[in-house]
Amino acid sequence: MIENTRASATNSGPVGGHTTTAGVDRLAAGAHSGIHTAAEAAHRVVDSADEAANHATDAMARAGNKAGVKGEELYAAGAGYMRDHPVVTLGAAVAAGYLLSRLLATR
Repeated sequence: MIENTRASATNSGPVGGHTTTAGVDRLAAGAHSGIHTAAEAAHRVVDSADEAANHATDAMARAGNKAGVKGEELYAAGAGYMRDHPVVTLGAAVAAGYLLSRLLATR
């Protein structure tokens, strides 16, 4: 009779506050499934954020290249004007110096 009790205790559900191996296996499988689902969702979010960051970086690089070209064009145009009109350039420099000295003078 004692042997029958032991055999039924190992194959049945919770007995005396202990869980059977089958119950632990079901719990582990459920936890594994939940973790797997959460990991897949996290991967999708990370991939989406990575893609958005790549697009933003590319857009900033394109804008920087355009600004660099415009800056170079502006510098070349200004240098060409100063070379072609030295008297006007000198007069503008003297006027700017005079204005700055008046603005920064202490009274």
